Amino acid sequence: MIALISSILGDFSYRFLIIFSEELQLMLSALFFCIPLRRKRRFLLRLLAGFLVLDAILAAAVWLRTVSESLPMRIVFTLIQSASILPLLLLCFDEEWPLLLKTWCTGIAVKEIAGSIFPVLQYALGYDPHQTLQLLPLDATAYNDLHWAVYFAVHILLYFLFWRLIRGGMSRESIDQASRRSAVFLSVAALVLLSVLGSVTNHYRDESLVLYICTRFFVMALAAFILAQYAGLEFRSRSRADIAMMERILSEERKQYAQMKENIDIINMRCHDLKHQLADFSDRLTGREIAELQEAMEIYDANIKTGCEALDVVLYIHQLTCRKEGILLTCLADGELLSFMRTRHIYALFNNAIGNALEAVRQVEAPEQRVIGVTVARQDGRAEIEVTNYYRPAPMKGGTSKADTAHHGFGTKSMRYIAEQYGGSLVAETGGGIYTLHISLPLPAGAEAAPKTA
Repeated sequence: MIALISSILGDFSYRFLIIFSEELQLMLSALFFCIPLRRKRRFLLRLLAGFLVLDAILAAAVWLRTVSESLPMRIVFTLIQSASILPLLLLCFDEEWPLLLKTWCTGIAVKEIAGSIFPVLQYALGYDPHQTLQLLPLDATAYNDLHWAVYFAVHILLYFLFWRLIRGGMSRESIDQASRRSAVFLSVAALVLLSVLGSVTNHYRDESLVLYICTRFFVMALAAFILAQYAGLEFRSRSRADIAMMERILSEERKQYAQMKENIDIINMRCHDLKHQLADFSDRLTGREIAELQEAMEIYDANIKTGCEALDVVLYIHQLTCRKEGILLTCLADGELLSFMRTRHIYALFNNAIGNALEAVRQVEAPEQRVIGVTVARQDGRAEIEVTNYYRPAPMKGGTSKADTAHHGFGTKSMRYIAEQYGGSLVAETGGGIYTLHISLPLPAGAEAAPKTA
């Protein structure tokens, strides 16, 4: 078919068909990664219109190639060919431009990788990529329709395999401003480097088959490196977003700590005053009423002293909840070991750890297992923190029993983040129906100094 068209319409039409096949490969590669994207209204009409515009651009570019076969003209043509896909994506898909830029760049890179694998396969099977598209031992001429069908089938299969491999990392989440700037730079670099290198490789392909194969390996490695850089860019963006979120959470918990401490001080002061005033009413109340009042005041006037004020506040708050719900909260803690930590970090760390334990113990029915243990001790120059609790293993929707599944895991992430701020580590273990959260923090020299308050 292609040979027939070439004989009828001449060299220009044949050259256009060759260039059109390259453009079609680039479109197919990019469209594979567009599958999860939101399409604009009248998508098919937009796609068809964009495709026709691309054909017109390609026809003009092919005419330029007929005027000159020089390397600069080949590079310009390749740049135009690769860049023309981006407006098509902007026309057809309703997504933010960084995501479309990433999809476009991924399509270019995958197309170059597939375009490098195919001649390597030919060379490995004993065929000369300079002379034929043949990949299978078919009884046919070098450029007949069957060879073209195999050529496109192999490329589409490679695009599909790379799409299956990469799609897990193709996130639709918005990236931050720093990553957007990096994405623009990376995409321009990918366009220029791959286009220039690919043009140079094709221009001098007749010089040496071995050199051509080697340069194709280099193009493939460069394309893979670009894909890896894009994945790293997204990872760094998500990490910065997580850190910003955890800093906001810690800031809110610092405010919560200040308010809780103030409330506890007021409660303790009032309970202390009531104890003295209770004697004045002893002749008007029964012994049972006096005992009940004293018990109530003891609950709210419980002074937990670990040597760390922030830890005392957390224990006080959760102990009130535990007594109300029939849960035993035990603590054996040397709070002075935590003096090197910031107050907000101490509060957030223990508030999340005990809060998570409390949530798990609420699901336990056996009274003897409704227990939470907290320990803080020195061991080998480290502050070893453990929070243990019983739990009831049960399948939960979405992997969590919390109503807000979108933010599930930020408690553990924030605790790990805090531990890492001090060069420590966090490990969670389960066994025998007991969950143990272990946090190990190296003790700096002079850790006995007063706690930081920021």
